[in-house]
Amino acid sequence: MGLPDLLEDKIDGYVELAFDRSNFYFFLSSIYSKPPTSETIKILTVLISSPEFSNFVSTKTADFLSRMKSIHNETHENLVQEYHDLFKVPLSKYVAPYESVYRDGHLNGQSSIDVKKIYHRLGFQIPHEYYELPDYIGIELAFMATLCKEEHKAWKEKNATRVLSLQEMESRFLKEHITIWIPELCNNICEKTKNNFYICMAKITLDFVQSDITHNLIV
Repeated sequence: MGLPDLLEDKIDGYVELAFDRSNFYFFLSSIYSKPPTSETIKILTVLISSPEFSNFVSTKTADFLSRMKSIHNETHENLVQEYHDLFKVPLSKYVAPYESVYRDGHLNGQSSIDVKKIYHRLGFQIPHEYYELPDYIGIELAFMATLCKEEHKAWKEKNATRVLSLQEMESRFLKEHITIWIPELCNNICEKTKNNFYICMAKITLDFVQSDITHNLIV
């Protein structure tokens, strides 16, 4: 079925899916960009129990999360400390959340240069509050969220050319960047921490980025 037919027969579903994907990418981005708050945990708890959650994770991951010990059993101070231990302070728990570290063997490598060029070409501005290199996980996820947000707009406008162009950008960025290194990062997080919140988020992130490319794109 071509895109014009989809626009007539299934547009409402694709509008909603692009909106949900954008919000989910933004949520994941926020997890890696700042320590969690009580509101973050509340959002995650509601998300896991929502029907839409099945669009983002496999049955296996959903079952794991349903059997997992409560994510509320950590104090806020512990969550903040764990965030800094995993993502900011290069000591024993540190997982180096940068694409260049995994692909080039060092910070600010070719991978960082490449994603910066992509951002510049597509007009993506790194939020000032991030204070991070372009290939930081939170920024790459924010970039995907922005593409999905634009796709949502294109679906609503029934702009077939724009929809296909944006989905091609999303697919390429997933294949050429995110899915190459984030799985290893998420596995490292699960190995380095015993914190239920971050184990939960790593598994959700891993499942989502791997399934998004095959289940939620029509290109």
